[in-house]
Amino acid sequence: MQNVKRLAVGLLPHRLVMIQTACLLVGAFAVFTAQASAVIRFQDRSLFIKSSLPGATTQYKVSLTYNNQGVYTTTVGSIDLLFCLDPVPSEPITPYNPVDHHPCVAPTGLDVSHATLSAQSGEAGFTILSQTTNEIILSRPPASVAETPSTYIFDNIVNPVDTSHSFAIRLSDYPTVDATGTLINLGSVLSQATDGVVLETQVPGILVFCVAGQVNDNCIGTSGINYTDMGTLDPTKTLMATSQMGAWTNASGGYSIVTYGTTMQAGTHVISALTTPTQSAPGNSQFGINLVANTAPLLGLDPAGSANNTHIDANYAIPNEFMFHDGDEVASAPNVSFVKKYTVSYIVNSPPDIRPGVYTTSLTFLFAFDLKGKQVWNTRLENFPTILDFGAGRGVLIEGLLTSTFSGRLAGADILPRPPTLPASRTSSCAPELADWARGPRADRCGRTPR
Repeated sequence: MQNVKRLAVGLLPHRLVMIQTACLLVGAFAVFTAQASAVIRFQDRSLFIKSSLPGATTQYKVSLTYNNQGVYTTTVGSIDLLFCLDPVPSEPITPYNPVDHHPCVAPTGLDVSHATLSAQSGEAGFTILSQTTNEIILSRPPASVAETPSTYIFDNIVNPVDTSHSFAIRLSDYPTVDATGTLINLGSVLSQATDGVVLETQVPGILVFCVAGQVNDNCIGTSGINYTDMGTLDPTKTLMATSQMGAWTNASGGYSIVTYGTTMQAGTHVISALTTPTQSAPGNSQFGINLVANTAPLLGLDPAGSANNTHIDANYAIPNEFMFHDGDEVASAPNVSFVKKYTVSYIVNSPPDIRPGVYTTSLTFLFAFDLKGKQVWNTRLENFPTILDFGAGRGVLIEGLLTSTFSGRLAGADILPRPPTLPASRTSSCAPELADWARGPRADRCGRTPR
């Protein structure tokens, strides 16, 4: 019996231990089950920040989908948005959990105290109930929610300044209107302030201008020479010629085309330049130009090209009327302009008593403006004059000019041949050059033939 008693005594504590262990297991199972069932997360959470620059005042777009699976209620009256460095929600302080292992530390520099709710979609009807530097509480009359994607846009949020650490928005919703009580859904979205990637590019300023007998679109090609023989002066008819110029620019200030030069002249004998727009009248002393199509005489073309913002000066835009004044602006564009092709028409009329001679002129069309449309060249350009020496280049005039800095065309007229020691050209430019009128014209280095 004694042994039996000992056995009975020994078994009692064993049974007690088993019962206590079973109770602990049941208790632990109950605790863990309760925690797992409480964590219902928002679905499809995202955060879009319009500018990620540190300290920038910008727009935040928070998107989420409510999760009604397993929640204790589908009625939502408020949403809490808490901005922290750590995305993990805080744990309730209890005797069994005396320390919050995930406290909310506000990101340095972040400020949502002046944020405004500028737009919302999906589950809407919210307004800002309260806000601090790192928390916004949205509130509405409690109402049932569906599993609908929802978006909330906030303006005037100041980004954190720390680019070395991410930050989060801890999201939670409640059936109450002030984010108190037991939460329904929770979740977090992460982001980070960055300096970003700066991409820079440059569009170079372009000014394109070409002048020739004929020019192609965009000045990709020209044809014809820059020297025209208009023929023999006759008081009964008008001498005519044309040239073309193309222009385009991407400069915001556009462009301006100015013409420099003189009227037709032979030494001291001058054909009068038309000082106002005037019709061509054979038998009168007239020299002028315009930039439009004419019918009397039949000459020239209207401007052509895709640009629709170009302008011809009014004095040079009247059909059948011509004028010329040194230094006049003849065409322009106020800003960026696509290609425009201008045709310049020239007319010369002479009176019956005009003095004999070789009447010439050289006109320069200047396209010298900066990328803002400001003229950067104001100095008048001198033309290449033609000096006619009656002496076949044997006189002191030609010899003196050749030893000077003269730049122009020298022509000798005599029945005698040109001296073999007289150079055909002094420089590598088109002028000066010498022509032997007794033996016929001689082409210069630019392919022009003096008349």
